[in-house]
Amino acid sequence: MTAAPAHDFATVYAERDLGEVPADFNRRTGPDGRAVVVEGHCPCCRGRTATEFRRGVPGTGTKGVLSRLLHRTPAADDADPLATEVLFCECGYPHPRQPADAVFVGCGASWRVRDTASGGAP
Repeated sequence: MTAAPAHDFATVYAERDLGEVPADFNRRTGPDGRAVVVEGHCPCCRGRTATEFRRGVPGTGTKGVLSRLLHRTPAADDADPLATEVLFCECGYPHPRQPADAVFVGCGASWRVRDTASGGAP
């Protein structure tokens, strides 16, 4: 395992969509067993970021009420957030020019992790 590059604290906050990236992210079950935690390093500022996706909550998988309303077939309980969710930098560092009302404390980047089957990240 190679060491991650250092967090670039000087990255100026900007809402930017990085698209699909070949980032190295891991997923694990949350402490209470009702969530999946996706963690890795932001591909923009390289800060350590972790996002918790609650199982069964609309917008965090396919088993929530929204899926039933849209007549989507529920997938397995462990729908993979790496394949279905947009991730946001949540490095916890208020980057320069971050607005006070920013939803996530980080550099403002968002991305999807490239599917493993297509040669991307795990």
